[in-house]
Amino acid sequence: MRIEGYVTDNKGNVIEGVSLFLKGSPSEGIITDSNGFFSLLCKEGIHILVFSHSAYRQLEKEIDVRANELGKRMYKITLVEKSVLLEEVAITGWTISTAPSIEAIKRQHKLIAGGTSVSVMTPEVQRLETIKDALKYEPGVVIQEFFGANDQPRLSIRGSGIQSNPQRRGVYLLQDGIPVNFADGSFIIGVMDPAISETVEVFKGANALRYGAATLGGAVNFNSHSGRYSRGIQLKTEGGSFGYGQGNVMMGDHWNKSDAFLSVSGSRQDGFRQHNRNKKLNIAGNYGYRFSGSIDSRLYVNYSYIIFDVPGPLTMAMLKEDPRQINRGIELPYYMGPNIERDRPEREAEVLRIANRTAFRLSSQTDLTVSAYYQLINDRFVFPIVLSTQRSTGNDAGISIQAVHRLEKGTFRAGFLESPGDIDRRGHINLNGMDSYMFSKDKLNAVNLSFYSEYHHRFSDRLHVIGNIQAVNNERNSEDVFPDPELRPWYSHFSHKYRYFHSFSQSLNQQYRAINPRVGAIYNAGSNKDFQIFGNVSASYEPPTFDELVGTKVTENINTSPKEFFAIKLDKQSATTAEIGTRYEGALFGWNISLYRSWIKDELLEIKDFVLGVKETKNYPNTIHQGIEFGAMAIPFQGLLKTNDKISVKAMYTYSDFYFSSGDYKGKKLAGVPAHYLTASIEYNNPGKLFFSLNAESQPTKSPIDHSNTVYQPAFTIFGMRAGVEGWRNFSFYVECKNMLNKYYASSYVISDQILLPAIPFPEFTVDNVAFFMPGQTRALYAGLTYKF
Repeated sequence: MRIEGYVTDNKGNVIEGVSLFLKGSPSEGIITDSNGFFSLLCKEGIHILVFSHSAYRQLEKEIDVRANELGKRMYKITLVEKSVLLEEVAITGWTISTAPSIEAIKRQHKLIAGGTSVSVMTPEVQRLETIKDALKYEPGVVIQEFFGANDQPRLSIRGSGIQSNPQRRGVYLLQDGIPVNFADGSFIIGVMDPAISETVEVFKGANALRYGAATLGGAVNFNSHSGRYSRGIQLKTEGGSFGYGQGNVMMGDHWNKSDAFLSVSGSRQDGFRQHNRNKKLNIAGNYGYRFSGSIDSRLYVNYSYIIFDVPGPLTMAMLKEDPRQINRGIELPYYMGPNIERDRPEREAEVLRIANRTAFRLSSQTDLTVSAYYQLINDRFVFPIVLSTQRSTGNDAGISIQAVHRLEKGTFRAGFLESPGDIDRRGHINLNGMDSYMFSKDKLNAVNLSFYSEYHHRFSDRLHVIGNIQAVNNERNSEDVFPDPELRPWYSHFSHKYRYFHSFSQSLNQQYRAINPRVGAIYNAGSNKDFQIFGNVSASYEPPTFDELVGTKVTENINTSPKEFFAIKLDKQSATTAEIGTRYEGALFGWNISLYRSWIKDELLEIKDFVLGVKETKNYPNTIHQGIEFGAMAIPFQGLLKTNDKISVKAMYTYSDFYFSSGDYKGKKLAGVPAHYLTASIEYNNPGKLFFSLNAESQPTKSPIDHSNTVYQPAFTIFGMRAGVEGWRNFSFYVECKNMLNKYYASSYVISDQILLPAIPFPEFTVDNVAFFMPGQTRALYAGLTYKF
């Protein structure tokens, strides 16, 4: 564990040469550097830290170092002539900063009147290859493995966007508070790497308004390490089942007014299924420079490259027989599905992002933060159902300005975000996994502009009331620039011949606007005012992406490439949500609970159909999303075998009751999200020596895969374990087993509005012969080793 911080006098001047050590171990002390900075290693537990300087009185102060904080707290030590104060603060408490500490981030979440959470990443003691590995225990976050523990899982927060196949919208992704989504709102979830992040924040629904996010699902923010807090070098290697291997190097340091951090991470695996390989490379760096106590700037550079196979769905009979196999097309009357062996679906993408955030302290009451970013995208997606390949190259840019003004009884915040983007998108015939003749070419342009303001008023230390409002304008413009729209090629895999289909130009410009208000309150109960009760009512809004606005259709024969190309008009999705909840974080127990209900108008739901080979999105008039998000942790036993050992438990339960309240499917459940989803773990930990945990993931009831509720994903429960040593002589080691009972189960599925069967003379052919289900990963064993310099 590491204790870090700064020592200053009562005027804020740093003090060089302060001697500090753990009481009882004076020979292991250190001295503050020219910036007043110190960094001291220690074990988990309660310690007495001694500060000594010839010009100041000696200080002895008790501190509590906890493993779940990773030793990354930043302390400010103030030495004054007659008294000494040790106060853990965010760097922003006494000087402006672009890199807040973990404690500062958590304090900010306690000022939000709604469901949020902060997860501290621990790559030293677990596999963190995907976003599911990172957020498995976060309440309200449902993540379904889509391509076999690969890099394109389904992410659902309150049901937003999960009906897209694969899921590419509905949640606002950010890196260090700066948008990662493309300008049209879509994203590639696989480029996010939790293993090189320090924390991951989840803001549900309109609780993310301050970031410009207005979606029903809210936002997920990945916070990078910085050299200001993460000094030294960390090396990690891990490997495991199905040819999995990963390596990571992280290094950071700070000097004078500067700090820098760099991470390089690469992984590959063959996958547990046929046609299931993937590779990933992430390079992330940031450089911070503190011009003064009032100006702090940070430059970010991120490069991500992923390529992964799409093994596709199986029938339930095929899954139970052998989940490793792939579908090989149509074999009537036995099965029907995509021909993975012939079409070789995959995705390959690279994203380069450059961003800057500069924070200014204009006065003791006013701060201003300016952020700007630019990203380049190169994406090739070979679809497993619609027999085509899609190539997208584009660029996005954005700028945001946020001002914060502190008053005696409140805080006012206002800002705006503008983000234009262009995409050149080409559709090709898929011939054995390769790009054949082009049948579509579009220039896509998206422009977003949002203004927001927030006032947080403190009636007392206990009662806070917060009001927000956001005004947003979005443009989605698609221009069909195919040379001859009336002569578009198509290909028959049956006759092996090319032909032409006729289509008019499909250009379409659309504009969406919304005003999204929100009002909420927080009551700090308990003798220490640390038990919070909160509630809010908010409006949310989401325009469609180009993936919904421009599409293709095979028509009668699934063994042909698309023979219809279209651009469609869609309405915006809007909702009103009411939420109440409570949270508490203590040393021995804590909880985070929210209950919500959303009344949604014109929900954007995407469907796919094997028979017609169609990928299309529709607005459904009225739907209801309501549920419970429950997370809890406790340490029921301590000092069992050793002084500092303990047993901890944590659990997450998400209840999702989503249904149609009008229209053709009135009363039916929405497909895509399980009604009940649970994760839990119990762990024994002896700091610096040994930890061992057992965990479980369960979907205890069946879940419909179509909006007409005729076919269901079966219930499942899987178990895992993890064991190892953390922080022994700078080494950490772990072994982890997933699905240790080797259960065959469907982790997710292809969503349809209704199941259609082909007009074929086989009465024994039923929905059970159509491939819908994505197999979950079978038993897998991983091991990792980390060393910190």
